[in-house]
Amino acid sequence: MRFINTYKILQMKRMSSDVILKVENLTKIYGREIDIRFAKIGKEVLAVKDVSFSVNKGEIFGFLGPNGAGKTTTMRAILNYLRIQKGKISVFGLDHNKDSIEIRKRLGYIPGELGLYEDFTGEELIKYVDKFRPINQKFLKELKTVFRVNLSQKIRSLSHGNKQQVGLLIALAPKPEFLILDEPSLGLDPLMTANFHKILRKLREEGITIFLSSHNLSEVQSICDRVGIIKEGEIILIEEIENLKMKFLQNVRIKLPTPQAIDEEEIVKLDSVISCERVNETTLVLKVKENISEFLNWIKDISITRITIEDASLEEIFLHYYE
Repeated sequence: MRFINTYKILQMKRMSSDVILKVENLTKIYGREIDIRFAKIGKEVLAVKDVSFSVNKGEIFGFLGPNGAGKTTTMRAILNYLRIQKGKISVFGLDHNKDSIEIRKRLGYIPGELGLYEDFTGEELIKYVDKFRPINQKFLKELKTVFRVNLSQKIRSLSHGNKQQVGLLIALAPKPEFLILDEPSLGLDPLMTANFHKILRKLREEGITIFLSSHNLSEVQSICDRVGIIKEGEIILIEEIENLKMKFLQNVRIKLPTPQAIDEEEIVKLDSVISCERVNETTLVLKVKENISEFLNWIKDISITRITIEDASLEEIFLHYYE
């Protein structure tokens, strides 16, 4: 029995390391500059440059960046919705361009700007999708208990949040192998968002892969395994969520027994200290990156009543990289 359990664990580890999405040196330029006699018209805009990353089977990968950083361009390139100038993209080991039809049969997609047939009811839209994208009826029934939108109403009469629920139902119900979700919880209330996250975690347990772009950093921190951060069209960081919180930024709060003349300017000269703020005469709050031992060695001769060290939130780390 122990041998069988060990085998299953090894098999799961092997499956989790299978690459579902691989993006290599993706470069996309919008626009074009043209020489006409002595003048130039038009303009080239570099949207993404040499973007490379991979997403493994059975993981939730968060993709972060502000508006205009290149997130949507990258997702649309993966889906073969636009032509790229350079790079290679493979999904399920298939070429995103040559095999795009086969790929789309196996993935689900929620765009950031959702467009649905306004004259259909939710039920009519689900039946319509089922004709060319078979719905998993058992899973659909489960989803309907989570998403409480009235599917008998015309799409045009629904609120933004309810339209988003219909979109999620349609994307999830076929139970595709790979989900690409752009701002999926936009418009959902907190309870609905929490229930949606439970669904994503359950799908991950079943080996389904999820690529998620979101401005909701608490959402990404809550459900993602790894995160990639894109800035001005270039990937600046890819890291596991837990490692990211422990490795890159920590909040340190120091309580002194009495007011002491500690020079904050001297503290921030340490390589590992990003900032130091005096809350009151006896309390300091610092942001420390990477190895905290340098800072601890510096304060070892200072009398301290209490010191607390906590991992920073994903939001704090994200803002640090964009400052």
